[in-house]
Amino acid sequence: MLQYKQIMTKNLTIKSCFRFIILVLVVILIVTGIVEFIQFNDTINSLNKNNTDYDSISHKIIFLRTCMAIGLVLILSLIAFTLFILDKVMKKSSQELIEKEKEIDEMQKEFINQQQMINSTTKLYNDSLEYDRIKTEFFSNMSHELKTPLSVILGAIQLISHKTSVLPDERRKPHKHLRTIKQNCYRLVRLINNILDITRIDSGYIKMNLVNCNIVYLIEEITMSVAPYSEQKGLSLEFDTEEEEIVTAVDVDKIERILLNLLSNAIKFTEPNGKVSVTIKIKNNLISISVKDNGLGIPPDMQSSIFERFHQADNALTRISEGSGIGLSIVKSFVELHNGTIMLISEENKGSEFTIDLPIKLCESNIANESNQNNYRNKIVEAINIEFSDIYTIAS
Repeated sequence: MLQYKQIMTKNLTIKSCFRFIILVLVVILIVTGIVEFIQFNDTINSLNKNNTDYDSISHKIIFLRTCMAIGLVLILSLIAFTLFILDKVMKKSSQELIEKEKEIDEMQKEFINQQQMINSTTKLYNDSLEYDRIKTEFFSNMSHELKTPLSVILGAIQLISHKTSVLPDERRKPHKHLRTIKQNCYRLVRLINNILDITRIDSGYIKMNLVNCNIVYLIEEITMSVAPYSEQKGLSLEFDTEEEEIVTAVDVDKIERILLNLLSNAIKFTEPNGKVSVTIKIKNNLISISVKDNGLGIPPDMQSSIFERFHQADNALTRISEGSGIGLSIVKSFVELHNGTIMLISEENKGSEFTIDLPIKLCESNIANESNQNNYRNKIVEAINIEFSDIYTIAS
């Protein structure tokens, strides 16, 4: 369109110039004619007064007429030449205009096709969003439907365990089977919790219940609570902190899930006699929480995608432990909900270190008082049993 406008402007300019030139030539022709007519009359009058020889008069008249004719021919020739050039230029410009009009028509057709493609793509995108919403809603409903009977089963198992523990003679035989049932119920609960978290994160309905608490005590309590699992595998579990108290606003449940997932992975992928350590320190007004092991490590080509959903560092033929591949994705999402970051440093066959940096901030809510400490410890134990359910032995 811009080129089309430029050509039109150029044509108008050329037309104006040629019109001006023709007007100037016509004016020159008229002025020349008037001047020569005046000279001719002056010549005749002077001849009549002076009684000049008619032969000389005749020569002068012929000379004047010749000059007038030559001037007229030259001016007409210039006008004709100007009109010829104008015709050529206008034909060329008209051809360019025709070509540009064709290009504009093609561009309009292409624009219409692109607009149709955009409309079609938009419809497909909206349809995919709707299908994704339906899928998310389905998974959410399915997870809730699975979780309800599982809770009933777990409650029944706990009652049976309590009754059989009262009868020492009949305790041994069913106790092993009850533990197996309970273990696999925990595994299903863990999977369902992960699916629920994924659907909530995708739909944006996940909530943050921030409270002010001593995060050092919280991390230490969680770390020491998983000690039985590390001891069963012959691992050394260490906790170290540079600060005895760091009060900040966190979602306790999500911090618990983050740390338990990282500890679970560290214990699963570290060989017996290995070491797992948890450290806390402050750097640049951030709380830095590190979970480090000297286990299998993660290959360099897989480290960039370790936090992607459904991704696992080892494939189905070589992996040594069960898992859905969504744990670290949820961990990353929970860390980001705290406005924090998580980073991985790993070397194959030498171990991995996950570092979480959280901002120090306070909110209006405070953590529960000491009267609820026992309930909180029981909750941690239950969360550990669920998170560590794929390590195949419930620590007693």
